[in-house]
Amino acid sequence: MSKQSKNYKGRILFVDDSKVNLMLGNKMLDNLGFDVSLAENGKQAIDLCKINKFQLVFMDLEMPEVGGLAAATIIREEKLSYAPIYALTGTASEEIRLLCRAAHMNGFVEKPLKQEKLVKILDKVLFY
Repeated sequence: MSKQSKNYKGRILFVDDSKVNLMLGNKMLDNLGFDVSLAENGKQAIDLCKINKFQLVFMDLEMPEVGGLAAATIIREEKLSYAPIYALTGTASEEIRLLCRAAHMNGFVEKPLKQEKLVKILDKVLFY
């Protein structure tokens, strides 16, 4: 099934301190039919999870104020969201995998962002 014929829906949180990545992630997910909320750091992501229900979270690891690993840990420990959380990272080393697992993240997406990478995760974790 092509991505254009999928009936995607739902709310996704996209978190990155890079304005370019925020715009890119928003455009890709919006084009697929999602309602996208954006955050520029982990603190904003935590605050958004307190007031919204998301089906999926994409979270950059290295951000000011609160990084992605710390934010994911807080979101899980405080039970703010049960949505799958996928790290956005430029380095997919074994160390990063272990850190993501320890922060109760469900996986990761290597940068640079490409719609095909996001669709693969969407198809894996969301059910329609």
